[in-house]
Amino acid sequence: MPKIVDHDEQRRIIAAAAVRWIASHGLETLSQRNVAALSGRSKGNVQHYFPDKASLMFGALRWISGERAERERPRPGDPQADDPFATLSRRLYAVLPTDEQRADEWRVRLSLYVYAHNDPDMQAYLAEHGRELAERGVADVRACQEKGEIRADLDPALTYQRLSAAVSGIAVAALANGGELGPDDQKAMLAEILKSIAA
Repeated sequence: MPKIVDHDEQRRIIAAAAVRWIASHGLETLSQRNVAALSGRSKGNVQHYFPDKASLMFGALRWISGERAERERPRPGDPQADDPFATLSRRLYAVLPTDEQRADEWRVRLSLYVYAHNDPDMQAYLAEHGRELAERGVADVRACQEKGEIRADLDPALTYQRLSAAVSGIAVAALANGGELGPDDQKAMLAEILKSIAA
């Protein structure tokens, strides 16, 4: 009987290896051969799913987005699963580089932001992804306002932009300061920012 291959799982394993490679070695040395060695796959297997370096980079970015989405989901039995402010907070905290995997995700994200400056396809992908996140974030803020959890006088779009920029700033500061801004410090900073918009 032929072996059944889970192609989505294979793609995820290879993309995760690409993330680890970029985080440790940078974009310059990213290659199918290096990712194959790191993922325990053959170069041909990697080429099957990611035929060139650009597709590997897109794969890494999509993997990061998938991990973020997974962390944003409420856990089974969470009593705050349907609370708008808890949902918004969970999504923001999920992005902070509070462990090594999330720090690696930020290193890759920042590398790809720089690369995208000269790559129209990557620019378009990042812009579309950013729009989707912003639309969802603005909807979260509005839901919080309707429930009386965020001040009604605040503009929802501007408020979400401020929150998103704050999370990015905290993340970059945490990475740039060699670990001086630890997980508890990051969370405390975000908590203060959320407190400043609470009703």
